[in-house]
Amino acid sequence: MKISTQITAALVAMGIVSQAMATDPVVYLTGSTAFRSTIFKSLSDTSGTTNSVFMPGFSYGTWGNSSAGSANYMVFHGVLTNAGAYNGQSVYIDCAWSGSEAGIGSVCDATLQNELRDGTYTNLLGSPETWVDYASATLAPAASGGNVVTSAPGPNGTLTNGAQLEANSHQGDLAQADTSQTVSFTPQTTNVLTQLTPYGTEGVVTFTISKNVQPNPSQSWNDCSNVTLPQLNILFANGVAPAWFFTGNTNDHQYVYLVGRNFGSGTRQNMLSDSGYGGHRPVDQNSIGYGIDPRDPAQDPKTLLLQDEGNNGYESGGGVAKALADSGGSTIQGSCQQTDPINGGTGWFALGYLSPSDALSTGNNGGQGLYPNTNNWVTVDGVFSSNGTIENGQWWYWGHEYLYGKHGINGIQAAVGTDLFNATVSQLLSLGYGTDPNGHDAGIPYGRMKVTKASDTAFPAF
Repeated sequence: MKISTQITAALVAMGIVSQAMATDPVVYLTGSTAFRSTIFKSLSDTSGTTNSVFMPGFSYGTWGNSSAGSANYMVFHGVLTNAGAYNGQSVYIDCAWSGSEAGIGSVCDATLQNELRDGTYTNLLGSPETWVDYASATLAPAASGGNVVTSAPGPNGTLTNGAQLEANSHQGDLAQADTSQTVSFTPQTTNVLTQLTPYGTEGVVTFTISKNVQPNPSQSWNDCSNVTLPQLNILFANGVAPAWFFTGNTNDHQYVYLVGRNFGSGTRQNMLSDSGYGGHRPVDQNSIGYGIDPRDPAQDPKTLLLQDEGNNGYESGGGVAKALADSGGSTIQGSCQQTDPINGGTGWFALGYLSPSDALSTGNNGGQGLYPNTNNWVTVDGVFSSNGTIENGQWWYWGHEYLYGKHGINGIQAAVGTDLFNATVSQLLSLGYGTDPNGHDAGIPYGRMKVTKASDTAFPAF
């Protein structure tokens, strides 16, 4: 790397010069929200070893969540450490996490359509993606924890919270995906933009199923601790079922509503493919709280707004996690005490699917949760989601985590892909993910797995 580039990078990190003065290349990374916390660990690793993408001394900023690893937007700037011919090159990595399917669409330079609850269609957010304007973003040294901003960046032309979005959406370079392009809404066609470059699978990405948390659970909520695979398939199709359908207790009269993700989600694609329901079949889902449609009213702080969203769902796993952890601003009453706005009567609750990392980021830990005497996560056919049940083949809701590059990717963008892939494989091992059988890690290295899946729609097998 040139001495002038080193000096500029040092001055930027110190805040003496603006990011706009930097002229280093940029690599655009998008995709899985379920796996982003693991990728963040690779990108933010300061050891300079095989676990890391950058040499020590790099900087970063994140926007959209108080937890850096759950942020919607991330920008990193530093010197590559394991990038072959580009080792020692200074580079920006600009991340926008909109979901696996949206990520695949972005690197294919394709636009996917999303169906709103009234049957109208809009472009799915993130395909292609609009990224943070890295040149004007405020970054801070990784050694001191970076610049972590809870709020979102401003629109282009309005620098807000130390960042603004770029003026236009455009194609991404790299995408993390919880399922392969084989089952994607943007399938591969030879010799065109949809023929992506596969880097391989880095490890296993994990998921769980949870009820929405309750400060004062009802008997129906307490009784609904297990669901079966056939019951889940009915819930996907209908979006709602009476609690007695799951519990077998005819006194459980409250209704259970499905909360999930939109077309851009690999978490959704995994759930529908793994369960045998069908990844491209329509579902009926609901939102809680602020909803998912910009036309929705503001949330009453003492009321959870339950809304039938049809085939639509939340943009990110963080959105599902917040919905399931939200008690309507009340520490006394949750949905089990509210009037059911769809089917009437007192009380309702929800089931949702999401990654453990997103659930845990909201305090929804599946055991003693936000409130006493609660167990929010449910078993499926008597099996609880954990590292051990995934590794032994008892829990089927997990996927292989893929890294894809755009068609014809080359140069420093291709080198960053290889660097990121290798760092993530190494990171999973270094973190000890999967070693605690009762743990709920976001990813599991293949060396811990006693089973595999032959395809995106297969059950685990030895």
